[in-house]
Parts: sequence; C-alpha cells; structure tokens
Amino acid sequence: MWQQHWPPRVATRYHKYFGSGDHVGIPDPEIDRQHCAALVHEYHRCKDAFDVFASLAEKIILRGASRHDAYRAYNAYSDFILHLYEFLIAAQARDLGVTDITVPRGKQKHELLDRLIQSITTRIVQRKINSIERGIAPEWENHISAYQKMLPVPQDFAEKFRRIRNKIGGHVSYERIKEIDLTRYYEENHKYLYLLYRECGDFWCHQGEEFPDLEIINDFFGVISRRMRPGETGFN
Repeated sequence: MWQQHWPPRVATRYHKYFGSGDHVGIPDPEIDRQHCAALVHEYHRCKDAFDVFASLAEKIILRGASRHDAYRAYNAYSDFILHLYEFLIAAQARDLGVTDITVPRGKQKHELLDRLIQSITTRIVQRKINSIERGIAPEWENHISAYQKMLPVPQDFAEKFRRIRNKIGGHVSYERIKEIDLTRYYEENHKYLYLLYRECGDFWCHQGEEFPDLEIINDFFGVISRRMRPGETGFN
C-alpha cells in the first residue's frame, strides 16, 4: 500500500527542505508513520482550501464580487492559512522528533514557533535563489530578482502569520470584523505563504498518484452509509 512507504520516502524528501539534524522523524516507527499520514491529510486540507479560494478569486476578478462570493473567498483563504500553519508546525515537530511542540509554554512557545516558521521561510527563499544561480532551476522558474526582493523576510512575518491564523481561523474574535484586514495581509504576505505551500506540495501531495490511504480518515461515514436502509440519508 502507498502509505506503507511514507517513512523512507517522505522523510527523505521532507528532510531536504526542512531537516536540520541527522535524525529525521519520531523515534517510534509506527507513531512516525501515523504522524506522516496526518501531515499528508493536513496538506490536502490546505490544498483543498487554496483550490476553492483560487476558483472564487478568478470568478470575482472576472465578474465582480457579490457579498456571498467574497464571504466564501474569505473563508477559503482563512482555511488555507490555518491548515498551512498547522502543517508547518507539525512538520517541524517531526523534525524535532516529537508529535507536538508542547514546551516551552506561553510567550516562550510563541517565540519558538515564530523562529521555526521564520527559519523555514528564509531557507526556502534562499534555496530558490541558490538553484537559479547554480543553473538547476526549471525553465519556468521566476526571475531571480523575484526571490531576491523577498529577502530579508520581514522580521514580524512569522508572528503575523501565527496571529492571523488565530484571529481568523482558530478563534472567534470581534477583531476580525473591523481590525483585521485580510486583504492587506494577502497583499503583504501572500508571496511567502504561496511559496511555502508550493514547496511543501512536491513532497507531501504527489499529483497524479492514487489518493493516499489515510486509514480511519478515509473510512469516515463509510460504515454508517453501509448500515443505512434504502432512502435514508443519515442527516437527521
């Protein structure tokens, strides 16, 4: 089965971009395999959200924005931010050999998470520049100046990423109504989020392959549907 190959296959690709030490992964092989499966699931959720946003954005550009379309686009981009952030943090936890980064706590934890995200972002932009300079980038790659302009990554990029994830995706907050401008955030930060999203995709979401076996996730509602009598929907 495809998922049985995650530890050697995915871990190696993951480590190329995100690994910083000799060991990659959680010490318990079975827990590591399950963590990889959860990472694949989270990335697919991120991709689904982005695909919905991209489709709605194209519709809005071509036809103008109705309130409902703008609302759906906002929600899709919020979900994209949420799932991308959660994916990156879970991937970093795996690099540290744990399933969850639980220490330190409070402000120190926030600072640690910000440093991890900041480091990933800088590393990926620099790798793009290096691959272009070495002549190994694909022909369709952007001009090197596009990436050079992205450095240095703004010092507060990771902090703003974490905060907006919390305010519009993780928690209900009055601030999202007037104080948190997602349009401005998009204009200032989308190039970094999209680069993180695309660079992860090559390793965790293999296009053209059979959809991954995510075990109990893929089983959701299947058992219930098989128990239903003809004509039942199970929604009431």
